[in-house]
Amino acid sequence: METDNERYPALLQAAERFEALGGILLLSDTDSQQQWLQQTHALRLYLAEQGWLTLTLPLPLTPQHLNTQATESFAELQAAHQTQTLSRIQEGLRLLEQQDLERVLVIAMGRSAEWASLYLQQNPAEPQIRLILINPRPAEDTEHARLLERLTALDMTVIDLYREPYVTGQRALPDARMRRNAMRQAGQTDYHQQRIKDPWSDWNSDMTWLKRQVRGLIQTHILNPDEQRQQQRINTPETDQRPPGIRRD
Repeated sequence: METDNERYPALLQAAERFEALGGILLLSDTDSQQQWLQQTHALRLYLAEQGWLTLTLPLPLTPQHLNTQATESFAELQAAHQTQTLSRIQEGLRLLEQQDLERVLVIAMGRSAEWASLYLQQNPAEPQIRLILINPRPAEDTEHARLLERLTALDMTVIDLYREPYVTGQRALPDARMRRNAMRQAGQTDYHQQRIKDPWSDWNSDMTWLKRQVRGLIQTHILNPDEQRQQQRINTPETDQRPPGIRRD
């Protein structure tokens, strides 16, 4: 794919059914470096088998602040990183929307959670998009409140899958409790949080249980409600809005 004269790889996996359930944009952690393929491999193939068209692309690596680096130059790096990251998300969603799909999901892993939330916050008109977070982390550990601000501003289905403590043993802020409380206080009734069930060791494994867990949550909180809304529209009779006396067909 290409955005702003920048070329980067992407993997489009066709759904293994005649009519796809929808499209899924898989965003790897911005700390994943060259492991973005391993991080998304199991999910992208499994979800395609379940009837989803999946698109996977790497996000730019998180800039590292070196002690010898001036504050101004690091701020410029951060700004460029944000622009580049949001451009890739935009291009990925644009490609999926060109496929004439009924719905689009974004699965954001690790630090890509904040970037996906920011993009969707800035583009509220994006139709039928839902967000799934896996071990969400802020773009910068020192600015963890921004992730909460961006999540609570969203008006869509948000599914939050987490594992604490992380495999690395690091404690990530905002943790699951903080995210849950913030969304509750913001009145977000379509927010659903669940701990990642064992066994799951790392991104390089087959992630058998995680794959099934993601599929089950999609079915429960996205597909089933969509089907119920569709059925309600079918069962609701149209009302005649014309004034009395001219209702002749």
